[in-house]
Amino acid sequence: MYDSGFFIKALLSFLYLFLLTRLMGKKQVAQLTYFDYIVGITIGNFTASMVIEPEIRPVNALVAVSVWGLLPVLQSALSRKNLMLRRVFESKPAILIENGKLREEEMRKENLTVHNVMVLLRKGGNFKLDDIQLAVLETTGDLSVLKKKSASNATVNDLHSKPQREPRVLVIEGHIMDGTLKELQLTRDWLLKELEKQGVKHLKEVLLAQLQSDGTLYIDQWSGIIEDAL
Repeated sequence: MYDSGFFIKALLSFLYLFLLTRLMGKKQVAQLTYFDYIVGITIGNFTASMVIEPEIRPVNALVAVSVWGLLPVLQSALSRKNLMLRRVFESKPAILIENGKLREEEMRKENLTVHNVMVLLRKGGNFKLDDIQLAVLETTGDLSVLKKKSASNATVNDLHSKPQREPRVLVIEGHIMDGTLKELQLTRDWLLKELEKQGVKHLKEVLLAQLQSDGTLYIDQWSGIIEDAL
């Protein structure tokens, strides 16, 4: 049998959620932080529960949705007026790469591995670590990249040159990527000799080693205590 109460609750939840999202503004979509993501999911769950779970009173669900919807609005208003509260409520961007070198301390703070950072770089079309002047992890989780001038200025010769293979990572945090070596038809002995040529005494000293398009090996070494970093 058709339940008219179900339709009324569904319509009420839709209208209320529409008004609430208009009040919250476009930040929920335009600047989606991890906390914003959790808030959005929670509000959606409360609203759905009001419609499909008869044991939950609609008024209780509306109160819960209101609390989770209006508190972020209040938080944003307080952040705009008070610098101290803004620092408490909002995280700061983190510099992950500076002048082609990974910053291990910032990576640890953000709970990121070298692999995570390289994935973020490749998503933005940046494959060569040595080309990066600055890479900043924004509060939204996006990675903003500033390339070195030497990497961003293309010449006429570049336009007519043959396409080069993309740079490939051979070592991450002291671990050799054997699959990549095999794919490139390179050996461990060759890699270790190349590392030794650049002053690397032990594999654990290498944070990241990347084979460049021109065949040279770019190395980023740990700047802190190796045992603590691995």
